[in-house]
Amino acid sequence: MSCFARRALSGLSLLCLCSAAFAAGPAIGLAVANGNFHLDHSTVWGNATLFDGNVIETGASSSQIQLHNGVNLRLAAESRARVYESRLVLEKGIGQLESANYRIDAGSVQVAAEGTGAEARVQINGHNRVTVASREGEVLVSNTRGVLIAKLETGREMTFEPQENAGATVTKLSGILSLKDGKFVLVDRVTNVTMQLQGPGLEAEVGHLVEVTGTVNSAAPTVPGASQLIDVATIKRLVNNKRVAGGAAGAGAAGAAAGAAAGGISTGATVAIIGGVAAAGTIGGLAAAHALPGQGSNQSSASR
Repeated sequence: MSCFARRALSGLSLLCLCSAAFAAGPAIGLAVANGNFHLDHSTVWGNATLFDGNVIETGASSSQIQLHNGVNLRLAAESRARVYESRLVLEKGIGQLESANYRIDAGSVQVAAEGTGAEARVQINGHNRVTVASREGEVLVSNTRGVLIAKLETGREMTFEPQENAGATVTKLSGILSLKDGKFVLVDRVTNVTMQLQGPGLEAEVGHLVEVTGTVNSAAPTVPGASQLIDVATIKRLVNNKRVAGGAAGAGAAGAAAGAAAGGISTGATVAIIGGVAAAGTIGGLAAAHALPGQGSNQSSASR
């Protein structure tokens, strides 16, 4: 090979390397595991540098992720996720978020840890069901459009399932109806989310435990802290969690909500439907478990 050809080949190789580095963009963090994991389908031992959009898939060991922006995450054993600088998209298994100003996207929900010290765990359960737990502090759950659908305090966990047939406007709530600055307000007892209500039959139920069905009004709520404005179709008073006969008529929305809950999250559970997602409290070990699957007691920590 001539000297000119060698120089041309060397220059071409350098150009390819530079192009690849430019395409990858700057590193966003580091993944660490006791053992091996897969990064973009390649086996990695110990640790690896992360770039925006990398896919991490764990095996028998969990993996820890520390981003350069200070965000700390963990993936349990047998989990898969795509990691970005601003969010982690969980595709399989369990993810844990240990920092604010970041979120985990999983199926039909977006999960964020609110405030310093808050920790959230997120688990994919089957095709379209997601369980979210708060290990510490307040955890906020929104639908894919960013509408707040649940607030979880320490130790609470809930399961979420999209209601594709019901549409995003159908709403089912229960809680104590109150009046605030002339507006009707209900804090849902399942999700702990505040809703502003409007419609007939509300005045007579102020101060009572009620079950409400309705649809989302496109106008923004005027009550501070309210997630949505709901046009009430039916309202029924509850005594010992049982409906009392009577209340406003409106079988259309009631039937839609009942149909949405029919394929519900768990038999016998109180179900709320907010923002096109059904939600129910669960009693499980996701919040209570000390360690994630595959996280040994001797595992080194990239975040603590």
